[in-house]
Amino acid sequence: MGDKSKIIQGIGWLVILNWTNRLLGFFSIIILARLLTPEDFGVMTIILLALQLTETFTNIGSEQYFIQKNNATKGDLNCAWSSNLIIKFITSLAFALFAPYIATLFNYQHLIPALLTIAFLPFVNALSNGQIYQYKKDLNYKKFVLVSAVSKFFGSVSAIVMAIMLKNYWALIIGTMVGAAAYVFLSYFIIKQRASFALKDWQQQFQFSKWIILKSLVGHIRAKFDSWFAINIQGISGLGGYNLAKDLVLLPSRELLSPMSEVFFTSIAKTENNSNNQKQQISKSITIIYIIGFPIAFGWSLIAEPFVHIILGDKWVPFISTISALGLLVVTFSVGNFISQVMTATGHVKQLFYYDVLTLVFALLSLLLLASSINNLTDMANIRVFIGIGIIFIGALWLSFLQIISLPQFLKPALFSLFCAVVMNKLVLLLPIINFNAELNLMLTIVAAFFIYTICLLIGCKFNAFGYNESAFLRSLGWDLRKWILNKTT
Repeated sequence: MGDKSKIIQGIGWLVILNWTNRLLGFFSIIILARLLTPEDFGVMTIILLALQLTETFTNIGSEQYFIQKNNATKGDLNCAWSSNLIIKFITSLAFALFAPYIATLFNYQHLIPALLTIAFLPFVNALSNGQIYQYKKDLNYKKFVLVSAVSKFFGSVSAIVMAIMLKNYWALIIGTMVGAAAYVFLSYFIIKQRASFALKDWQQQFQFSKWIILKSLVGHIRAKFDSWFAINIQGISGLGGYNLAKDLVLLPSRELLSPMSEVFFTSIAKTENNSNNQKQQISKSITIIYIIGFPIAFGWSLIAEPFVHIILGDKWVPFISTISALGLLVVTFSVGNFISQVMTATGHVKQLFYYDVLTLVFALLSLLLLASSINNLTDMANIRVFIGIGIIFIGALWLSFLQIISLPQFLKPALFSLFCAVVMNKLVLLLPIINFNAELNLMLTIVAAFFIYTICLLIGCKFNAFGYNESAFLRSLGWDLRKWILNKTT
């Protein structure tokens, strides 16, 4: 089977997985938002922010190392999995030891039991079957999809059941731990091959990992600085509302676009560096991300108000404008993640760290200069989007500087996708308002936006608006996906 067919199948299985996860995540967020309060989400955000900060110091990028390594052996797989297992055990132990100090820092002593419970999460995650690394490298996502989807289901159901019973933040903690434990169990139950504990040639991975660790620390601060800042604007309730708004907006990006980048990462890593084939692969991949990301981003401004009233409930009404303002993060988050994937796939891990430092400085300086204009969470959201757009332009310039792909090749596909999304947004707003019930009006808005954007997109593909090679690729990809779907349904 050729790489193109593997990419198509990989994307197909990931689409199934991520639509499943997207629906589970969507419904679990809705149900939990109705059962819990912004304060509960704020507490969970503090716990996860502290845990994620701890994990960044020990993120050695074992999976990325194995996938990007040419002619990787079983020994390399064993070493990558074993190294990650040891590091995550140390992470969990360190977090447990520091839990009382973290609770004191935030002046929430009652959080110590919750912090001690969630401390086990990194080690539990690392216990999963290392053979998954090999499956991803081979673009064989079928079993991985099954493991991920079923474990996500168990985690979501557990969180909802606990929320009904306990009605506090422990529901979110228990759901997270159950989902992680289910993933570990299913990874061994469904995938019969195993990785073995071995540390041969660990020094080679360390040369790769030392830059990943530094990159992860800088990347965490850059990605989460707004959440840390939000608690100073409106307290723990504001942090919970802001974080839920951000999670809701970024759900399509995390559950669809970012995993698609994993497939692109593998296909890019397999091509010769600086070759025309690699540049075309990068250009085609970013085109898909733009095409999917822009309509979702602009769609949030269309549905934010009815969505909150109908789906989340009245206690989230104060965050409507925040959800609407954060919409463009769908694009900036996905493209930023893809830029990092491209630099890792092409072996520019050291340069990726420099890029992360540069963009972190840009983000913090921007926040410092604009801090006086932040009066509420919506102001914070607007500034976060502005910073995200700036980071994307810096990333595109950085890729051009490294001669990975030119600036026009990277940004040109965005223009027509952006145009179609703006047209979609404006035309939907011009549609006459029919006095159906609120739920039906919300559904009609989504359907109208989808058809307007799709028609605009098809016209663009017909007349090569994305560029000749990119438009031809999209037409070919459409036919291949159609054949794949027909084969799976007949």
